[in-house]
Amino acid sequence: MIGARLRELRLNRNLTLEQVANETGLSMSFLSMLERDKVSISVDNLQKLAGFYGVRMVHFFQGIEEAQVAVTRRSQVEERLASAQEGRSAFLLLANRTDARMEPLLVRIPGGHGDPHFRTHEGDTLLYVLEGEIQLISERGEEISLSAGDAAYYFGFPGRRIQNASPVVPALILLVTNPPTSMRDDILDAQRGIVLQTEE
Repeated sequence: MIGARLRELRLNRNLTLEQVANETGLSMSFLSMLERDKVSISVDNLQKLAGFYGVRMVHFFQGIEEAQVAVTRRSQVEERLASAQEGRSAFLLLANRTDARMEPLLVRIPGGHGDPHFRTHEGDTLLYVLEGEIQLISERGEEISLSAGDAAYYFGFPGRRIQNASPVVPALILLVTNPPTSMRDDILDAQRGIVLQTEE
């Protein structure tokens, strides 16, 4: 789906792959495979393309038929999270509605990794640790340790980032924000899969 949307944006603007590559710093071969859905894309690169085309990230995921009850089966969760490349966090949106009042994310963070950026948000956030241990770190230097079964509820400012406290054991958390964060600008809907967060 992302590939088709990217190709549509490029063709509607009468751009060649070479022009997009020159402007974004992404290779032509990568962009070509991306438009054919042959490769996955990192959050940072998807943000780069969204900025280049002047659209919000949500543009890539609209138009999905919405059911009254959104169900994501355990097998779907396991399959999609297992597809994450080593050393990258995977975000799985558990419900994708254009009229959503909250945004539930399942996040798998590999050992020794975490969000490299502090994230701010206009509303409230509920974080629940399902597996492992994490550090919730604020821009002000506050660090809170959370283990499986622990929860944290906080306002989205100051910015915070999440770090896996273990160097080897993955952590799994449920992150719910209200209001939604414009698709967090870094995730793909539960019906289609996941987007991987880069940590470079």
